Amino acid sequence: MANELRVGGCEADLTSPGELHSAMEAGFDLSRALYGGPGKSAAEYSGAIASGVRHFSVESCGDLSRLSRAAGELGEPVAALLRINPNSAPKAKLAMSGVASQFGFEEEELRSLGARIHEFASAEVKLAGFHLYWGTQIAEIDAILASFEKTVELADELATIAGIEIGILNLGGGFAWPYAHRGQGTDPSPLREGLAGIHARSGASRSAEWWFESGRYLAGSSGMLVSRVMEVKRSKDDRWFLILDTGIHHLGGMAGLGRIPRFSIDLIVPESRIGAGTRVVDVVGPLCTPLDCLAKRLELPVVEPGDLVAIPNVGAYGATASVGAFLSRPAPPEVLHRDGEILAIHRLRTGHERVR
Repeated sequence: MANELRVGGCEADLTSPGELHSAMEAGFDLSRALYGGPGKSAAEYSGAIASGVRHFSVESCGDLSRLSRAAGELGEPVAALLRINPNSAPKAKLAMSGVASQFGFEEEELRSLGARIHEFASAEVKLAGFHLYWGTQIAEIDAILASFEKTVELADELATIAGIEIGILNLGGGFAWPYAHRGQGTDPSPLREGLAGIHARSGASRSAEWWFESGRYLAGSSGMLVSRVMEVKRSKDDRWFLILDTGIHHLGGMAGLGRIPRFSIDLIVPESRIGAGTRVVDVVGPLCTPLDCLAKRLELPVVEPGDLVAIPNVGAYGATASVGAFLSRPAPPEVLHRDGEILAIHRLRTGHERVR
């Protein structure tokens, strides 16, 4: 999938050594990649720079200092984008800015620091612009454009205050796509006219490259989780349980063990089962915990043990966002195919790696 995105013209957005390795395997030009995320160690910075990464999103003065030390030790020039945590929050399902957060410099902090921000950058680090990611799953075009316009306004203001020539402005994304449900995301084509207007009204940002993050928008529809019905069980109070051979260890959706509110799903059943009556079921998995529940009180056509069912739109944040090592169940195989031809089969590694 990563290779297909590269061929389609995308660049790599990285936040871990594992993602860096995947980008290298897919043949991305790492000099055009952006490496971000909070809590990056000096060793992580050194590894990324040594691999060819030249653009980094930094979250704080301490983060900028660690990047500076790594770049200085390697003697490699790199570019840093200052990530901003603005004062206001977006209209998003998950706000990543405008709230108390580990992400980015506070807007007022950058105003207060002004040109002193350069003191935290070594000679090898050029402050090349700004980065602002408001949140995820922003469905309304007007809301996305409003966040982009605010980003440009902030970048123009802070560039003047901090004495930064903006070469790159990362406006983030947040483009919505259904997760574990049927359907498609918001058509982004109306953004073109709105962005053209924002660009025409911009100041210091106008001559910069404008970067955007697609999130799951480009990958979400590429994946479907196929599962087998192991048992259909009736319990107390006439409650029915549809037990699958998959669960939160394959599709936790970052819920972990109840860390965030659980999501609902659409479950696609065999066509032969449609029209023969329905049943309200709780969809659960094989893990030895009552937390292994994918949906409650879901009305479905009556299915039987052995049937294959499927959950759509899980091509991003499926297996890799789940509690894959919990209870040591095997990871599911991931089959890449096109027009019925299998191109590759992968499986996530799970379990303990002996280091001593």
